[in-house]
Amino acid sequence: MNALATASSKAVFGDLMTAHQTVASNTPAKLAATKFADYLEEKQSANRLPSVSPGQHPSPELLGKVLFGNAWDADTKTIRLDKIAADIQKLTAEFAGQFRQALANRGIDPNIPAELSVGGDGRIIVDNGHPQAAEISKLFAADPQLAQAYRDVATQNDHLTLMQAGAAYVKDWNAAKTDGERTALWNRYSTLMDKMISMFSGRMTFAPNTVVAESQQMLRRMDLS
Repeated sequence: MNALATASSKAVFGDLMTAHQTVASNTPAKLAATKFADYLEEKQSANRLPSVSPGQHPSPELLGKVLFGNAWDADTKTIRLDKIAADIQKLTAEFAGQFRQALANRGIDPNIPAELSVGGDGRIIVDNGHPQAAEISKLFAADPQLAQAYRDVATQNDHLTLMQAGAAYVKDWNAAKTDGERTALWNRYSTLMDKMISMFSGRMTFAPNTVVAESQQMLRRMDLS
């Protein structure tokens, strides 16, 4: 993982997402696998919603502390997602270029769309719809640095989706007139965000000049984009 990727990760997740960044350029596959356990634990921590009593709702400040990290501006009570989204878009484009080059170096046509996701054990899963899915799987297995770079990109895209849903809640919370309205809003948004978290799999499709994150499609289907 390059220095820019590491810096961008820290900017987005603050102290929540750091364990996976300790994987150095020449890390052996065995050590990379060990580091993934720490990475997964911190990923799950970053995607937890605040606990509130039944019939209650979290304030923007509480949600900001738990979910938004450095994106939450305590002074203005707003969420700075524009820069974070741009940083993640840039990081995603950099990985897409790196991935295309790795495919070409292995004799795999980089112009055929490839759908990737992250398995529960950290493996990069390649959708069988690609004619050379097995070769791409071998590519990731042989290059733990490339695999970790994809995990980082996929995780950040998923977490961005969750932050965008949280930002929609904050906007509606501020517009609500009563505590009853705010509690109803939290019931709706927390249900949707819990559903998102349960469905996150780091699924992304890489095609020529296009990268599609499944989590962003999920956001649109839930009418939160």
